[in-house]
Amino acid sequence: MDFNRLTEKSQEAIRDAQSLAITYGNQQVDVEHLLLAMLQQEGGLAPSILMRADVTVENLHRRLKQELEKLPKVSGGGTRPDQVYVTNRLSLLLTAAEEQAKRLKDEYVSIEHLLLATAEDKGTAGNLLKELGLTRDRLMKALVEVRGNQRVTTPNPETTYEALKSTVAT
Repeated sequence: MDFNRLTEKSQEAIRDAQSLAITYGNQQVDVEHLLLAMLQQEGGLAPSILMRADVTVENLHRRLKQELEKLPKVSGGGTRPDQVYVTNRLSLLLTAAEEQAKRLKDEYVSIEHLLLATAEDKGTAGNLLKELGLTRDRLMKALVEVRGNQRVTTPNPETTYEALKSTVAT
């Protein structure tokens, strides 16, 4: 995956996921780190989309933290940023998110593409979303509510979504 094809918020989420792995003492960055990072983004799109899809974000947030606590921990030099590795599952998720972007005819991989790919994840993150009632149909409906029929054609599409919210609110 070409990092330059990620939106600014997606790049930020991946960096934050790496920071979470270091914070939790994990040597690998996985899908759960990324999902938690997306939930914690200031003014982030993920919580808004998930709330519209009737997912209790606070519950998801709590459950993800519990799952991260269960992961193997390392101490010493293994928690340096240059010693934290992306799991195969996360790598596959990023590829799946890129495919989601292509399907939606978007030029960049945005938070919504990462969410769509996470919803199809066969690991803990995907299972948590399913347990909380998220389906692809509900997620797609929520995406349409948030972004309308817009395509992701810039590295910072969230500003456009915010403009839409302002327009709708007035």
